Amino acid sequence: MKLLFDKEFDEILSGQVISLIGGLIAGILLAVYTDNLLLIPAMFILIPGFLELRGNISGSLSSRLSSGLFLGVIKPKIKNDHLLNGNVIASFILTILICAILGLLAFLFEYILFGIFYIKIIFIAVFAGFIANAMLIPLSVYFTFYLFRKGHDPNNFMGAILTAFGDVASVVSLIFVVMIL
Repeated sequence: MKLLFDKEFDEILSGQVISLIGGLIAGILLAVYTDNLLLIPAMFILIPGFLELRGNISGSLSSRLSSGLFLGVIKPKIKNDHLLNGNVIASFILTILICAILGLLAFLFEYILFGIFYIKIIFIAVFAGFIANAMLIPLSVYFTFYLFRKGHDPNNFMGAILTAFGDVASVVSLIFVVMIL
């Protein structure tokens, strides 16, 4: 019993350390590029929701895949599995839809509060969400399967890891999209 507790503790602790490092990297990136991002007033509204979105959706995807792996309805090899594909497509569509809603809310608040008509904020949210999704969903699927095959419980790692990578991917994609638009 003690060995099981030690393994679980080590897995959870290492995931939390990765999450902490990822949060620091994302914070540093935000601090360095604050001048570029905050030129658009609606970014105050967009950034918090956008940062939360990535870890939440990918974490749910990883959790569903992990449950499927433990129940045996998903095989531990990445193949053309309809259940895997359905979960990936649903996560991708959900993220893009929520990004569009976040962008629309940011646009409306910006217009109502400041009287600024800046429709590009919706496109910034959707394009940045697409880019971050393209990075994070494959990472989520790969690491969930990898950890399961190596005998670890993906639920101990993936929430923290995806939060870290999600924050970094979100900040990088927002910075990239703001720079090109």
